[in-house]
Amino acid sequence: MTKALAIVVAVAVVVLGFFALLAGAEPRTEYFAQTSAALFVIIVIVVVVASLFTMLCMAIFGPIGDRFARQKFSRFIGWKFLRSQRTSETWRSRLRRSIHRVRSRPLTRKALLTGVGLLCMLAVLWMDAPTRWNGIADSVSPMFATVLQIALVIIGGAFLLVGMVGLVLPTTRPQPNPSQRQRSAVTLPTFISIVGVAIGLWALIVVLAVVHGLQSDLRQKILRTNAHLVIEPKEPDGVLGDSVALEAAIRALPGVREADAYVRGEVMMSSPQGVAVNVVVKGMAEDALAHSEQLEDRIVAGSIHALGRPEWLVPDMWRFPFTSAEHERPKPAPGEVDDLKDVPFFSKPEDVFPAIIVGVELASQLNVQVGDELQIIAPDGDVGPTGLRPKLASFRVGGIFRTGMYEYDQKLAYVALDAAQRFFDYGRDRNVLEARVEVPESVTELVPQIDAIFASSPFRAGPSLVTSTFQERNKNLFSALALERIVMFIILGFITFVASLLIVSSLVMLVVEKVREIAVFKALGASSPMISRGFMVIGSFIGFFGILTGVPLGIGTCVVIIAQGLALPDNFYISTLPVKLDPIEITMFGLAALGICLLATLYPSRRAAALKPAEGLRHG
Repeated sequence: MTKALAIVVAVAVVVLGFFALLAGAEPRTEYFAQTSAALFVIIVIVVVVASLFTMLCMAIFGPIGDRFARQKFSRFIGWKFLRSQRTSETWRSRLRRSIHRVRSRPLTRKALLTGVGLLCMLAVLWMDAPTRWNGIADSVSPMFATVLQIALVIIGGAFLLVGMVGLVLPTTRPQPNPSQRQRSAVTLPTFISIVGVAIGLWALIVVLAVVHGLQSDLRQKILRTNAHLVIEPKEPDGVLGDSVALEAAIRALPGVREADAYVRGEVMMSSPQGVAVNVVVKGMAEDALAHSEQLEDRIVAGSIHALGRPEWLVPDMWRFPFTSAEHERPKPAPGEVDDLKDVPFFSKPEDVFPAIIVGVELASQLNVQVGDELQIIAPDGDVGPTGLRPKLASFRVGGIFRTGMYEYDQKLAYVALDAAQRFFDYGRDRNVLEARVEVPESVTELVPQIDAIFASSPFRAGPSLVTSTFQERNKNLFSALALERIVMFIILGFITFVASLLIVSSLVMLVVEKVREIAVFKALGASSPMISRGFMVIGSFIGFFGILTGVPLGIGTCVVIIAQGLALPDNFYISTLPVKLDPIEITMFGLAALGICLLATLYPSRRAAALKPAEGLRHG
């Protein structure tokens, strides 16, 4: 009991010292220190939970293992060597003896423990006053004040409980006799090997599930904004030709869910505040954009339908000003504020500008909201008296979208198809066609069919067109993600490899420890292959219990993260940590761990099989 109290006090002092050192640190240092401490606590919790879960699995499957071991002599050898044959004191006996030691302490020591506990509790009550708590928080830090209260409650509660138990309970009873029991658990080296395999599987499943979730989230955002298939002319300034017929032909292909031709161009966008940003503008029809998944459930302000109704963006009092004396607005009463005094009444048709839909990051950078005016500038515009001059047009923000990808939210904007055709001087032509299919991975199968459409008579005489898939346009990104996944798998696989080294060392120690037993078995007629298979049984049991502990622990951790939604800092563009489990991967991880455990038993099993009975009985 004294050791337990000393451990509680030591842990509390270390935690208080940690937060006291962070009191004057920079925010970045404080964040990394707290994150490191949280990861350390998580690792400790995982080790404890894995150990408890392993003990539970051993207790549940112990009787099943006994029946399994009786069916074959090699299984019997492995099962007996796997489990500890020693006796130990029961936990009830240990608890009774601990309570007896507390009751047998001198009265002064029990009174001292009780007094220390009461002082800690009084200190907690003293800190409850807002002025005192704020004084400690201002002098050190608010986190230190909170941790100090928690530490005082834990230390005071522990000391008060031990002291009161010693004072209240009588001390006349004799010391109880310890009761022993036969240990049914595995040996300590084997238990450490099982926990090592379980933690390796847990880390492998959780980390790769997070990596898979990040990749899936990124891929989904890319495919929602970018099409699976893009058709465009070979020449930079070319057009599609008969875009309506091409749309119909692509949409008629099997598996195509969506096909829309539009106008795309790069411009410079500026706000009334003088901020300018390079932007890619897509000119699409209002109905096509409304039925496309590009901005589905992504509009955070305004509406897609503002593209077809730009006059909605101008308030009625701006579009219908007072023009006659009989309709003049009444003068405000004395003391009343004239809210319409500074409103600029527009009466020109040019004031109703075409609508534009911008990303949330672009709107923030330009400092605009729905209804504000923007200007887009094309460098290769009209030819004036002094030569080539840029082309400029005014638009009004009709909506703001959020895709979840910073690049798209900052560099992408949508306008109406006719407005884009007028601005880029395409007439009725279009220069890009995007298509989306039901299964993105099968998009390459459509490329030969599209090439056949280009070679057919309606499109043969038209402009030269090229087709590209999303894998080709994002090849570097997807290759980097795949490489990252492979590297993470290799790095985390070394954890299981280290656990296999623990298995090798524990089984080699077991061979040295069980020399006499192995010699007796061989003297009674057990063959070398039988002894070797017995040690293979030990490796299979270690792998089985490691998988039985690590896989549910890893899946449970991922489910908890998915259910709770682990929040990320604001500097990340993802609000919560995405996690995605893959049943095939989890099965492969479990089989790989079992294979590594079996391979780790080859050397110890050969060493045990090569042992001669006479040498084992002589030196055992």
